Amino acid sequence: MCTQNEKWWFPMPFEDELSEELRRTGAAFDLTGRTAVVDGALEHGRRALRRRRVAAVAGSVLALALVGGGGAVAAGMLGGPDDVANVASSGPATPTAAAPATDAASHTPTPEPTDAPTATPSDTPTPTGEPTTTPTDGPRTGEGSPQPPSPGSEDDGEPAPELDYTLLMPTFLKLLPEGLSVGEKTNGGGEFASVVVDDGKGSTLVQINVQPDMRDVADDLYRDATTLPDGTLLATSKTPGEKGGQGVVWWNADTMRPDGMRVVVSAFNSGAQSTPATRPEPALTMDQLVALATSPEWLKLQQR
Repeated sequence: MCTQNEKWWFPMPFEDELSEELRRTGAAFDLTGRTAVVDGALEHGRRALRRRRVAAVAGSVLALALVGGGGAVAAGMLGGPDDVANVASSGPATPTAAAPATDAASHTPTPEPTDAPTATPSDTPTPTGEPTTTPTDGPRTGEGSPQPPSPGSEDDGEPAPELDYTLLMPTFLKLLPEGLSVGEKTNGGGEFASVVVDDGKGSTLVQINVQPDMRDVADDLYRDATTLPDGTLLATSKTPGEKGGQGVVWWNADTMRPDGMRVVVSAFNSGAQSTPATRPEPALTMDQLVALATSPEWLKLQQR
């Protein structure tokens, strides 16, 4: 039995002992180093955030690389840019969506790298933008039928030079065949001149007509003409006279050079178109008329 001065000791429950120890430990805890603890935690969080951002950027670059590689492969398989455009127009591709990762520190969604979407060509052919032309025998729509070039039109772009008609009669007399006597001469100073010649068998009226440029009526004048090697058009004819002379015939050699210069030589079996014939045919043959009309001497009349 205890005396009055003695104290009884009873053990404390476990919970009370634990609480007491925590109080003593907290009272003895030194809070002077709390700043270093907080700074270390913040630095650790920043490093984690930077790692997540670097991973996000790398994932985006990888996704773009996969997309570009997929497009190049599709272009190589399909044959060119037009085929790639066809694939793109066949329908949108369905990429696999991934849930974005969330950065716990910054609360910013971070994209995850995904595989590049793959475009599947459609079985239905799509137009390539280039029309398909089917050759036909006839002219294509919108185009006129090809027209043959006009006779003597090779030099249409260059105007013909003017003529010096003072040289007309001298050149005409110079080109007459030999063996003819020259009688009456007519020269008005323009594009016409004429002489009456006689070979001893009757008189013949011979006329010359030189014009600078007649290309605008070439189709009418030379529809059935012969084209000479130098491009000159030649039309010859033998017809009855037009002035009422009995039995008169009219032989004609009509030429036009490529530059439009026209030279016409005519002969009649009479000294005048309105008088009766003096002989069956003109004194100049058709070959002589052609030689006279196609002579290069006429080019000297051109004022170049």
